[in-house]
Formats: sequence, structure tokens, C-alpha cells
Amino acid sequence: MAKRLLLLHIGPGPVDVRAMAGTLALGAVAVPDVSPVTLHHAGLELTRTHKAAGLRRKQVEGAWARVCRRAWKSRADCFVSVPELVDATPEQVALALDGLAGLRVVLVVTSGFSSAPPEAWTSQVDTARTHVLPARLTDEQLAAQVARIALIEQEARLDKRLARVGRRRKQLTRRLAA
Repeated sequence: MAKRLLLLHIGPGPVDVRAMAGTLALGAVAVPDVSPVTLHHAGLELTRTHKAAGLRRKQVEGAWARVCRRAWKSRADCFVSVPELVDATPEQVALALDGLAGLRVVLVVTSGFSSAPPEAWTSQVDTARTHVLPARLTDEQLAAQVARIALIEQEARLDKRLARVGRRRKQLTRRLAA
């Protein structure tokens, strides 16, 4: 079975994911059933900045695990936006990716083309699955771009499967001819 996608937007600016749901559905991308507060707490939990936000560890504990479980239970390609993760260290990135085991992570960064994506992320996410988009996109434009990225990934999955079926067909034809 092909791995499902998790399109992870790491910012740097926040987006309204609920407003994007309709456009994301065009690319067969779902939004996990988590509140924006839970996504914010997940970013604070992973980057360990909850004290600076005036929260205790107990208030943010388990938020990322909740996001990961909801993404897994959605049984579809998902889009999650956690802008706080743009400043994550390599260890924090590894922790975030551990929770996403079994999902193929596609990184979406809206930092513009003038700056490179964060090194901590690009060292652990395949460069072919890292997409840098313009900085001043509206939520609707970002949703359209994310849906396009999801469709491109789906096409690549299908092309790979088609090539595998073609090889199997050739093997069967050779066996029948022998």
C-alpha cells in the first residue's frame, strides 16, 4: 500500500487551515480534525517555547501526538500548518518526524524565494518533497498550491505503480512464450 502524504506547512506565517478546506478537497487533501489551538500548542511543545508563550508544559504536553493521531485516522492525504516549526532545531525536527512514521512528509515553506528553507528541515526531508512558495500568498492561493503539490505526488505514485505493472506484464508474457 502506498504511503499517505502529510503536507506540513511550517510557515513562517500562520494560515487559516479551516478556510482552506474546500480548495484542499479539490486535490483530495483532508484537514485533520484538530483545533487551531492544538496546532499552536503542538508547535510550542516541539520547539520547547511554551514558557515564553506563558504556558506550562502540562498545557501543551501531547498536542503533537494528538495531531499525528488525527492525521493518521483521517485515512487520506492531510495538510497541517504549524508555523512555529520553522525555527526548529535538527533534534526537534527529528522528534516531529518520528510522530509521522508511516506517512510521507511533504514540506511546504512560504518564506519566498529570497531565503532558503530551514536547514534543519532540508537535512531530514527529501529535497524532492520540499516546496518553497511565495511569501505573500492568500490562504486560498496557498490551498490551491498545496492541492497542486498533492496531485503531482499522486501522479508520481501512479506512474511508479504503472511501471511496476508493466514490468510484471513483460515477465508473464515471457513465461507464456516459453
